[in-house]
Amino acid sequence: MDYENLSKEKLVEVLEELEKDGIELEKERKELEERAKKAKADFENYRKKEDERKQRWQKQAEEELAEELIEVLDNLERAIASAEDDSGIVKGVKMVSDQLYEKLEKKGLERINAEGEEFDPRMHKAVETREHDKENRILEQKRKGYMFNDKVLREAEVVVGKSDKEE
Repeated sequence: MDYENLSKEKLVEVLEELEKDGIELEKERKELEERAKKAKADFENYRKKEDERKQRWQKQAEEELAEELIEVLDNLERAIASAEDDSGIVKGVKMVSDQLYEKLEKKGLERINAEGEEFDPRMHKAVETREHDKENRILEQKRKGYMFNDKVLREAEVVVGKSDKEE
């Protein structure tokens, strides 16, 4: 458009039109900027949720693996306990058992100490009671219990003392 040949009124009119267009474009830019910010925030929230979900899945997978390997530990310990001699094979099985436990311990597995402790139904499973002066104390552990990252995977099976005293 040739602005030099336009009248003053026409130039004012064109200028007002351009200002309106500029205002509209500025509104549009702000809207797009807001949508971009919202999309970025939505994506960040999505990424955080996915990271949390991935961590939960990994934790669950580790927990399940630890539970399965506890059975292997039990079998190795039974093999050691049932051996009649102290041969190199028994020592080797003990070394494997110890190594497996150490690896699991580094990942968060720990044995539940039971004997002599006070009975706690969250960590111990009473399989028998015996008359004893130590009321509610664990007298014997029948099967080891395990925790994994502060969660009980398997309660320790225990014998609990029960006093025959009437209070």
